[in-house]
Amino acid sequence: MAPAKLESILQNLDAEHLKRVILRLSANLPSEDRSTVSLPAIIDALTEGQGLGPGREGWQAQLRLREAIIKLVEEIPGMLFVEGDA
Repeated sequence: MAPAKLESILQNLDAEHLKRVILRLSANLPSEDRSTVSLPAIIDALTEGQGLGPGREGWQAQLRLREAIIKLVEEIPGMLFVEGDA
């Protein structure tokens, strides 16, 4: 992913937009799984399936987007970021 595209995503990402993305993703899950939306699914939705690119630049982009998501989830009432086991 081009750095400009990541910057565009980050500039347009706010708590309300993220909430809509998470709720849309959740609605597509089986009812018993709707309380959890994975971080990779959120990133995929925000990047419109384009990914974040390979190598070091891709990893750095993923970390920046991940940090932004975690920070914004704290602003959404009723939502909580839970670190998963890897």
